[in-house]
Amino acid sequence: MKIYSYNFEDIQKAFEKINLKKSDTVYVSGNLALFGNCKIENIKELPNLFFKALIKKIGKRGTVVFPTHSFSLIKSKEIFSPLNSVSESGSFSNYLLKKKKMFRQMHPYASVAAIGEKAKFICSNNPLHVYGPFSPFDKMISLKSKFISLGLNINLNCTQVHHAEFMMNVPYRYTKEFIQKIKSGNSIKSKKFYMFLLYKKYLNMRRDKNKIIIKNFKKKNKVFKTNLGNSSIYSYDLRDFYEENIKLLKKNIYCWFGQEPKYKTFIK
Repeated sequence: MKIYSYNFEDIQKAFEKINLKKSDTVYVSGNLALFGNCKIENIKELPNLFFKALIKKIGKRGTVVFPTHSFSLIKSKEIFSPLNSVSESGSFSNYLLKKKKMFRQMHPYASVAAIGEKAKFICSNNPLHVYGPFSPFDKMISLKSKFISLGLNINLNCTQVHHAEFMMNVPYRYTKEFIQKIKSGNSIKSKKFYMFLLYKKYLNMRRDKNKIIIKNFKKKNKVFKTNLGNSSIYSYDLRDFYEENIKLLKKNIYCWFGQEPKYKTFIK
């Protein structure tokens, strides 16, 4: 496969083509390695290039939100610290976690963090669940935020669909309680948190990787796409995506699978 090179100016041009505006709130996720060879002396500076180009486009009043998952803590005795716990969501999120005025959701397993004008609003006063009313996803939708996928095709990178599943109380998932030690300020305490999980019966069921969901969304909504290096950058409106998912789930509650499950006895 041919390896295409790109530079900082190419990143800037790419962000100009995906419908971003000044003061936008954007939720960013993806894999920077998929873009291939960036013309840069120190590869560790790559996340900084993307952040710098993005902030230049949305401005100082814009907000960048990003996933900072740490699922491994579920089976670990490690204490969750919103300031110090490493993200398992890639180099871009770990780079941003070190930024000043960063706010991180107090959820030890599936948090998001944010930088910018709306960061505190999005990542504070959230429920103990990942999804639902007042969650970061609920707040981003209320702000008419945009989603940006870096390098990954959107059908492989649209976890926001789980918020719609939660709101629709889909029959193939359940809420599970966990107790986790967290560091809040100078104190350490054990606290209950919740995750939205698949019933065990469906863990190995073949899924269509959101193809039906994305195809349905594209019927009435625009997905912006531009090439960069060896991959592409995508964007779409989070509120539109959520509303279309709700409509689709009302018609087909099993659309996330791509087909209706053969067995519907909900045993964990």
